[in-house]
Amino acid sequence: MKKTLLVTLSLLLALVVSAQEEQLYGVYQGSGTIAGIGTGKAETYDVAYHITDPSLAGLEIRGINVPVQTNAPNITDYKAWLSTNLTIENNKNVPDIVSVDFTPDGKWANVTFEKPYLLTEEGVYVGYTLTVSSIDVNRDNDPGKTPIMCFSSTATDELYIHSTRTERKWKRLAESSYLPAGRAYAFVVRLGGDPIKKNAAAFSAPDELTLYALTGQQKSLSLMLSNHGTSDITRITCEIDIDGEVTQQVKATNLKGTYYGQHSTVKLTLPALDTPGSRHVNIRISKVNEVDNEDLEPAIDFNIAIIDKTPTHKPLMEEYTGGWCGWCPRGMAAMEAMTSRHPDDFIGVAYHNGDPMQITLTTPNTPSGYPHAFIDRVITGRDEQGADRGYDPFFGSSNGGSLGIEKDWKTRQGIFTPVSLELEAEWADGDSTAIIARSHSTFVNALKHNPFRLAYILVADDLHNTTREWAQVNYYAGSSSSDPYLKPLTALAGTIRDLHFNDVAVQLSCPGPTALAESLPEQVVDGKPYEHTYTFDISKNSLIQDKSKLRVVVVLINTLTREVSNAEKATVPSGEANGLASPTTDATAVSSTTFDLAGRPVDNARRGIVIQRQVLSDGTARTRKVVLP
Repeated sequence: MKKTLLVTLSLLLALVVSAQEEQLYGVYQGSGTIAGIGTGKAETYDVAYHITDPSLAGLEIRGINVPVQTNAPNITDYKAWLSTNLTIENNKNVPDIVSVDFTPDGKWANVTFEKPYLLTEEGVYVGYTLTVSSIDVNRDNDPGKTPIMCFSSTATDELYIHSTRTERKWKRLAESSYLPAGRAYAFVVRLGGDPIKKNAAAFSAPDELTLYALTGQQKSLSLMLSNHGTSDITRITCEIDIDGEVTQQVKATNLKGTYYGQHSTVKLTLPALDTPGSRHVNIRISKVNEVDNEDLEPAIDFNIAIIDKTPTHKPLMEEYTGGWCGWCPRGMAAMEAMTSRHPDDFIGVAYHNGDPMQITLTTPNTPSGYPHAFIDRVITGRDEQGADRGYDPFFGSSNGGSLGIEKDWKTRQGIFTPVSLELEAEWADGDSTAIIARSHSTFVNALKHNPFRLAYILVADDLHNTTREWAQVNYYAGSSSSDPYLKPLTALAGTIRDLHFNDVAVQLSCPGPTALAESLPEQVVDGKPYEHTYTFDISKNSLIQDKSKLRVVVVLINTLTREVSNAEKATVPSGEANGLASPTTDATAVSSTTFDLAGRPVDNARRGIVIQRQVLSDGTARTRKVVLP
């Protein structure tokens, strides 16, 4: 009897502890400097967080914890609330579930709702309200000017703001023109209830762009692990299933359970596979802290592309220059040297500023000075004033050493690109007034949400003129530079007349860093070349001097990051207009040799544009371009 009573009391105690156990939920995860933001006005603020995670359905919202400005008598009328919608009536927030008055005590106010709110898959808005009754305009550190406590974060999609004088309608926090960007609310929601988990963890789906592996090589895969339980996680067991072949890996980790969704990166190793093609992968977290994983979604599924070679990455170097810029000749020297050293893979474009070759004020990047360059439009950092730092077009990011930009270019070239590019250019008409650029983009892996789109640049070589406006200032004139690439500049005049300019951008398909919206589909499959054409109408382009010295550059842009992931170039052929030939012919081919668009022989070409030279049965020979499906 006594033993039964002890067991019963133990069970009751366990139920009480379980019922009281809580977990914090919010963008704020317990770290980061908290500081106030505000409009600097005396007004009422309403802030809201839209909780939309369906995995929380069945849990209770028991209250919220709000960081506040302490010792601020001019901040009053605090309210915590829940609402199914965000509604403003007579310039006041009207929550439709519950609203609770509270008085802060210390740096955090812990507010408890009298009746816990049961979360559903539809989600709910959680927020608080405060009123700034007055502002001391002569006091810079008046807390009423910045009453909403935030921390640095970009996870602001579900955060909203309303105020009675400034933001008179509900607006996303990130879209407010009155408040600083990159800040998120630091208040958190207290979750509880019987469905709350102790040992629960889940992986986030990996980035589609990383889902490839080379044949015969293991693949290291970095996955974000999130703690969805109240226990600290020290160890997980993962089962990796690739087309029915299952392996197991155990990983140590250190994730606290105080905040729901605390996360870290876990690296798993996929075994080597020898056959190219798409493989289905299922990764399941079976154990958390040596017990069964309680998470509602313990597994992730995705396909990975096994490839026998990676696409060639041709980085795009864009130089910013001008005839008035005395140091800019070193950028020209670098472009010439890189073209000479890497004739097939180097793709260079020069944007001129303040001289007759300037074609736009909206360039892909904003240089902080001249000369300047970006490789693949990647920002390498910012200076103290917040301007893009980029590269010196000759010395590179290290600002030292002869042709240091080559090291930066090679580093970028070594970065994997998931898309191979082919490009050809041809005249659209016999009068040579329009150029057709035809590209083929082939993805190594299928993408459900393809972020890539294309843009085209028309580039001209050998532009020159003897007028004063075309002169190039040269600060290297008469200097003692012994650098093999810069020394030729020392023998030229301080103001160079009739300098011949190469790599000049003379026409763009898109302004600035943008891409053609319909150039590639939203969903793509692996191994299929996606064709796209763009036509440059050059009939009114007075900058073009020699139509035999034109080339087209196609640029593959990641629209999420504005980063260039690959590029390709093609010379515009001289002569009359021509088109792509059909692979059929009236005569029989006696022999055939296939070349790529760079003129290199290729064997067993399977897809894309190639050049075929055939000797026919009637004794004639024919060279033509062919599209292989």
